[in-house]
Amino acid sequence: MEKVEPYKGIAAAYDKMRPSYPEKLIQDVISITGVNSNDRLLEIGAGTGKATVQFAEKAFNIHAIELGEDMAKILKEKCTLFPNVIIDVVSFEDWDSSSYEKYDMVYSAQAFHWIDKNFKYKKCYEILNDNGYLVLFWYNSCDEKIPKTKEIQEKIDIIINKYVSNYYESNIKPQRREHDGVYKEDERIIEIKESGLFKLIDKLEYYHETQNNAEQYLQVMESVPAFASILDGLNDEIIKNMKNEIKELINEYGGYVSSLLEFSLYITQKIG
Repeated sequence: MEKVEPYKGIAAAYDKMRPSYPEKLIQDVISITGVNSNDRLLEIGAGTGKATVQFAEKAFNIHAIELGEDMAKILKEKCTLFPNVIIDVVSFEDWDSSSYEKYDMVYSAQAFHWIDKNFKYKKCYEILNDNGYLVLFWYNSCDEKIPKTKEIQEKIDIIINKYVSNYYESNIKPQRREHDGVYKEDERIIEIKESGLFKLIDKLEYYHETQNNAEQYLQVMESVPAFASILDGLNDEIIKNMKNEIKELINEYGGYVSSLLEFSLYITQKIG
């Protein structure tokens, strides 16, 4: 079965509940690479434009690529305010770069893991100017460092697994592509080095803690393709019951869930 785009139908939830990137991260990208408003930037997997807007507000010229039509619709709405942004709705694999001049910086926020590693570095290398930069950043949950949150999530997983075991039907909706985006320690660095095309200039980390009530917590979960895929295989009544059980659990723990996010920034430069 051909799988559908991972954020189909959940782009609005993604845009509402997912965080933007720390301003310090954006400023570090600019200061370390030295890019300025005269340079040409390409963004791979722009999504709903969270990183796009942060760079566009600083007058950078951005060419944004986004595969998902639902995500791109929100991206386009945001970028009506920024004539310095152009958008192509296409996969990076299928995007034809031959009509464009080379770029001074290519960046990807929370998206580069979706692309085949045997392809993506080579294409980025080819579309960058000499000494150009490939900048990659992600965030991952570090909730295991918060004992209360870890305990809540373990119990939520038990609830979800119970409903999946008893009620999941794989043929209710088309399956969506999934990827949790979580890498083992240093796996991203290994991937960059093994490409043989880029050298790692710097790796920086940033942390941000949030609190969500039960309803907000569920909305965050619904913005994750892996959980959305679970919902795709359950009928509405079962989903309602499962959500109510999760809400009751969170309310038993004081009504909110703390979450610790680790943002990792990788700044690499094209090897001459």
